[in-house]
Amino acid sequence: MKKLVALWKSDNLIDIQEMITPYIITSKKNKWWDEVEVIIWGASQVIVANNEDVKRRINLMNKQDIKIYACKKCAEDLGVIEALKALNINVMYTGELLTEFLQSDATVITL
Repeated sequence: MKKLVALWKSDNLIDIQEMITPYIITSKKNKWWDEVEVIIWGASQVIVANNEDVKRRINLMNKQDIKIYACKKCAEDLGVIEALKALNINVMYTGELLTEFLQSDATVITL
């Protein structure tokens, strides 16, 4: 089974709209990967929490059963925990989760 884990840390809206979310969504839709999971870290969480177009894209990911996680420490520091949870994002401490992915057979990319 081929798994993609996207570590999404960019808050560049052009990159989010033109590369990051299209690749994640299309990868799952076209079955390029058996599983697609996303970890949202850092400043990208502010864009996810506040931009309506990005929220729509997160909802598309949820509809495709893409697992989405957000770093709880970052979300606490940035004050976006409730906004992320409202998007059905699993807000949790993600350091150990990322380490597990890195030590597994999953392909981990940073965007």
